[in-house]
Amino acid sequence: MKSLPSSRRDFLKTVAGLAVSGKSLARTHGPLQRPVLIVGGGLAGLAVLDALKAAGRQAVLFEASPRVGGRILTIRDGLEPGLRAEAGGEQVMRSHQRVRRLAGDLRIPLIDYPFLQGDLVFRHRGRMVRFRLPSDLPADLTEGLSPLEKTRWPFRLHLAYTENADPVADDDPRSALQWLRDLGISRRGETFVRAFAAVDPEQTSAAHFQRIVRREAAGGNSQVLAGGSDRLTEALAARHAQSIRRNTPIRTVMIGENTATLLDAGGVAHVADQVVLALPLGPLLSLDYRPGRPRWLSRWGDARVIAHELKVHAQVDAQEFAALGIRQHIMGFGFPRMTWLLPERATNGKAVLNATAVNRQLPLLQEARFRGVQAMDRLLRQQLPLLRTVEVTTRGEDWVTNPLIGGAYTYVPAGSRGSPPVLREGPLVLAGSDYSDYSGWMEGALQSAEAAVTEILRS
Repeated sequence: MKSLPSSRRDFLKTVAGLAVSGKSLARTHGPLQRPVLIVGGGLAGLAVLDALKAAGRQAVLFEASPRVGGRILTIRDGLEPGLRAEAGGEQVMRSHQRVRRLAGDLRIPLIDYPFLQGDLVFRHRGRMVRFRLPSDLPADLTEGLSPLEKTRWPFRLHLAYTENADPVADDDPRSALQWLRDLGISRRGETFVRAFAAVDPEQTSAAHFQRIVRREAAGGNSQVLAGGSDRLTEALAARHAQSIRRNTPIRTVMIGENTATLLDAGGVAHVADQVVLALPLGPLLSLDYRPGRPRWLSRWGDARVIAHELKVHAQVDAQEFAALGIRQHIMGFGFPRMTWLLPERATNGKAVLNATAVNRQLPLLQEARFRGVQAMDRLLRQQLPLLRTVEVTTRGEDWVTNPLIGGAYTYVPAGSRGSPPVLREGPLVLAGSDYSDYSGWMEGALQSAEAAVTEILRS
């Protein structure tokens, strides 16, 4: 994607300048100019709407559901007053400058996850292993690790092999696992990487794996948006409420040479010179394109895999962590591979404990969810026996089956080059974190929105 101004205010000044200079109006001018139509009310779509409005352009956003936010979903129902859980976008890394600037613009503070003094805990072979340093781990947990691997944190082992490795070419046919083996990872080290890397190293291309791991390493300690991630999307939506059409699913995209026509679920046609498709890859591929799906979309979409995750949220007594002398994380090879506490505390000392299932852990969690809250409660109590106060009162969105989402993020599978998608073809412009350098992150949504708006105003 094209390089963009580093400051959000500089970016808005730039797009406003493009609009004033007339470069944004290649075919239509003044009152004849049609509004830009935006499909998708997630963070990317809302950021596009916000930037276009700042540039003086008319725009209308269509969202299929009653709520905006897309893969940002903050849950408060069923929790103690003052608590929230995040079913989608949550972490803001120190390197995520776009999110940080937007939060500052909207006066939403960023806060640290709570840091509790004490031991880290690793679940292993039915017991809870406490440790302060990697060298404290027992021999039966580290047996088979190389001398280098024994000095690294088990949940960050995948970072150790990428920090000094030569860049991997996009057309390298190896999987991430094959590449790591070529770098000398031990069989035992593979177990740690499978558990704690966000993407499956056996399925992901080496080049893609290296890129996302290096961004993870450069990201620094992560923070969260005070009060909930949805404060970002709700604030943007409130700015432009009159330009948002909720409960308006777009089913068909009719592509002309210079215009596009959107047909909504009610059969109403909406014509525009420029249409921004701000959707995750799953819903994007499910649209009915006429006279046919754009070639670039089929080519690029076939080169990506939609990954899924499920988050589980439970209320716990935060004081219990302190009483046990343990930090906020409890980790293990199986689900939950990692738990963490959100910052807020209720007046009774309760906090929200998050856990995420990915890759091979999904079937176990899906089965428990199918059987209901009691089954999920039993599962967590079996996996976290040291905690007595686990209360499963709410569960996050199931990105696997939600047709409006269709997955948590995308990745490039082994053997596929997965070159970047075409940002624009005719009247269609693409936006969304799946088409950015930060797939699945809020930072990626904003990066893609900037690129989409720049493309529109330069056309």
